[in-house]
Amino acid sequence: MTMKNIICLLACLPLLFVTGCADFLEEENHSKMTPESFNTPQGFELGLNGVYGGMRAFYGPISAIHMLTVTGTDEFYSRASGDIYNFGNYTANFKPSSDYIYSYWRSSYTLINTCNGLVHFGEDMTGITETKKTTMLAEARFFRALLYFRLVQFFGDVTLNRTYNDGIVKEAKRDPMADVYDFVIEDLLYCTTPGNLPAGPKDTDPGRVTQALARHLLAKVYLTRGWSSASQSTDFQHAYEIATELIQDSGQTGVALMSRYADIHKPGNENNQEILYNVQMTDDPIYGVPQADANINHLCHVFVGGYFNFNGSGNVQQIEDGRVYARYHGTSWLYNEAFGDINKDSRYYGTFQSEWTAPVDFQNKTHEFYVGNNKYAAVRSGTKGDLAGFLPGKNMTKEEIEATNYYILTPENYTDPSFPTMTKFVDPNRASLSFDSQRSIIVYRLAETYLIAAEAAFKLGNNSTSNGAAYYINELRKRAASKEEYIDDLMITAADITIDYILDERTRELCGEQLRWLDLVRTQKLVERVRKYGFFTTKWTNHTLPKDNIQDFHVLRPIPQKQIESVIAGDPYPQQSGGWDRM
Repeated sequence: MTMKNIICLLACLPLLFVTGCADFLEEENHSKMTPESFNTPQGFELGLNGVYGGMRAFYGPISAIHMLTVTGTDEFYSRASGDIYNFGNYTANFKPSSDYIYSYWRSSYTLINTCNGLVHFGEDMTGITETKKTTMLAEARFFRALLYFRLVQFFGDVTLNRTYNDGIVKEAKRDPMADVYDFVIEDLLYCTTPGNLPAGPKDTDPGRVTQALARHLLAKVYLTRGWSSASQSTDFQHAYEIATELIQDSGQTGVALMSRYADIHKPGNENNQEILYNVQMTDDPIYGVPQADANINHLCHVFVGGYFNFNGSGNVQQIEDGRVYARYHGTSWLYNEAFGDINKDSRYYGTFQSEWTAPVDFQNKTHEFYVGNNKYAAVRSGTKGDLAGFLPGKNMTKEEIEATNYYILTPENYTDPSFPTMTKFVDPNRASLSFDSQRSIIVYRLAETYLIAAEAAFKLGNNSTSNGAAYYINELRKRAASKEEYIDDLMITAADITIDYILDERTRELCGEQLRWLDLVRTQKLVERVRKYGFFTTKWTNHTLPKDNIQDFHVLRPIPQKQIESVIAGDPYPQQSGGWDRM
């Protein structure tokens, strides 16, 4: 058996666990590897590398966690087909039988069980220093905590498997959310114990688990539990203290804000000083071995708008501008309101592409556009390599548009699919237009730690500009200023702070970073804000499905139907109540 096959196997162990359907439960493990291999340094390392590699399946493929976190929010809706369309628009076809809901559930429990095996058998590992052993155990416990945290956010009460299972399971139950949170926090407290993990990214390889990352996640777990029905009185205080201490410890951890917002997501800069955790898209076996489609980064495509309609070509795409999938379309609020004064706040242009060059010469192309209720036409010509299309992010007058010789697409003229490309995942270094990306995917960065501190401070009643919510938001807004002279204009006061303002600031800072649905659910704002902002309307197009379709029960994802059907002994496995149980 090759190392590649062993790693793949260990990422998938065990094949026998609670989420399988009847046929799946009958599978056997024919591998020569056994769970006891985890108590040897080589076996444990291979298993842990498999978990690292397994995280790619959540972030890289075309069907991945972005389907559950990006669309169906106040930021984006989906214009694709199948599950992507149904999730992002809350259609009647978004059902417990969804293939991706089951895939996410199944993959999560597969990796959890691998982590359980690592923790259980790894305690008896010999032939390794205690320091190294503790670090490896902490890495396994971190991933177990992360996986359970995501499950409890998406599904509420879920099955809590605390120990490794290698047998056929015919019955299961949903454990209370409070028990799951307690287990997650127990694991993360172990991870954040001084000495159990490297202090920060500067002390280990890119993409590895560190104490700084575990501290960030622990603060977020406390913050999220504090909003929930499982809350404890100290949750927000814990979240505030952990987040603020992490921010203050940049000298120890090596984690600090980048000086320019635009540099955070610059291609090739995915391991920059602001990054707490990213999923490495690499062939290095310490992160697992990439396996076919599940480990490729498709995010480089899904946010790319139909720019060939305004680059003078009519149909030509360029590698540097991305391959047009146009799966995720922003809402009118995102494009027109969320970023405020886009001349002073650099985060709009740091998030969306504004200029396109001509891939070919073009002559006498008709450019139709609206200004208000009036429709006009202009004639455009250009030379290959020249500026051909400009999306200013704000409306312009007829005279301003006609004064140029290139296409200008203002927000009132966005269509489906002609809209701004979100550039955070675009990869201009691909060998071919059709190729997917191997850019590492940023999952957590320090800017969010500032926003966790701000939200926790708000919940504690501290909105001050000295050590409260306004202070931590202002630190990000200082960085966001496009010129130093604009800093004062971007500063806010304690009186500006509301939970909606904090959510608006999270959009400005973290737009599209696979967090939004979870943010809205945590703060109990999903239904309200989707009904308020979940649409896109111009003279050219009108899309209102998220706004029109969302229901109160959509604050939880449905329990996969295959999970319910796989429980064939004991009490039936319960579906979510309130609406999913009637589908």
